[in-house]
Amino acid sequence: MHVRRVGAANQRYALLFRDYLRAHPASAAAYGELKRRLAAGLADPDCYPDVKAPAVDLIYLAAEQWAELTSWQPRAV
Repeated sequence: MHVRRVGAANQRYALLFRDYLRAHPASAAAYGELKRRLAAGLADPDCYPDVKAPAVDLIYLAAEQWAELTSWQPRAV
C-alpha cells in the first residue's frame, strides 16, 4: 500500500504506475516475479530497493509513453 497526498508530485507517479500495470498484465506478472525472486534471493535484504529500482524506472518510462498515447489522467480509486 502506498499513501499519497492529493495533489502531491508523487501522487501521479503512483497512480500511473498502478494503472499501467493494470492495463498490461504481462508487465505486472514480470514485475511481480522480479519482486518475488529478489525477496527470496538477495543475501542482503537492505539492498532490495536499490536492486529493484532500475526495473521500476523502466516500467515508469513505458508508463509515461502509454499515458501520452492514451491521454491517461490520474484518477484515485
